Amino acid sequence: MKKKSIWIVVILVLLIAGGTGYYFFNKKTAQPVVTQVKSDKVKPKKKVDPKKKKISIVAIGDSLTEGIGDSKKIGGGYVTRLQSKVQNNFDVETHSHNYGVSGDTSSQIMARIKSDKKMHQDLPKADIITVTVGGNDFMHLLQRKGIDLTAGQIADEQKKFDVRLNKLLSDIRNYNQNAPIYLIGIYNPFSIYLSNVKNAKIAFINWNKGSAQVASKFDKVYFVDINNLYQNKKIDKVVEKKGVNPYLYKKDHFHPNAVGYDMMTQKVFEKVSGTKKEWLFK
Repeated sequence: MKKKSIWIVVILVLLIAGGTGYYFFNKKTAQPVVTQVKSDKVKPKKKVDPKKKKISIVAIGDSLTEGIGDSKKIGGGYVTRLQSKVQNNFDVETHSHNYGVSGDTSSQIMARIKSDKKMHQDLPKADIITVTVGGNDFMHLLQRKGIDLTAGQIADEQKKFDVRLNKLLSDIRNYNQNAPIYLIGIYNPFSIYLSNVKNAKIAFINWNKGSAQVASKFDKVYFVDINNLYQNKKIDKVVEKKGVNPYLYKKDHFHPNAVGYDMMTQKVFEKVSGTKKEWLFK
């Protein structure tokens, strides 16, 4: 009986010891259970600059800005059209202030920038500034020299004009340091009159190159080249045959007509649209 009791005690001790060892062994070697929770990462939103509620265009210059030659139905030349394009394409209320005066040279435009009190009020508020200048400076040269005008004389006048242009742009910047300025070059409407002037086309190209170089010295001043707008091989053939450029005003063969202003506006708008970050956002 005693032997049987002893064996029962031994068996119980072994069972208890084995169970305890199994517990501690599993506790030591068991791997922790890791529960992964998927987190929805929120991508940072791209910063969107708020668009301005209103856009103001101030146009300064000569007869091209005034809109001489345009049809009465539209009027206002490229300025009216540019206003409409900006408003319709960017869905923003747009106003324009036209300070174009027919016949004005660069010197006369500078005088108005200095003395025109209404312009002094509008320029600081402008979001877009356009400038046409140089055509009348060239016309005065043509009037002085007549048909004997040479390409060299055009080049000499261009250098003097570049000095005045630099001053004109500086004067505008004094009233508005931030708005982009779009300087519209001159074009050659004189193919009928200057056919005897050797290298006249090259002279116009160089004139515009000089203006573009002056513009490049300023921040946010963009040159718009329209020199070839009304003159190409197809148009030249029409001019030779009919003696009239189909895109110029019939009464003077100098200013654009309604279709010509459409073409000019498109060139200006391409540059304005391509630089919208400079004027559309706050």
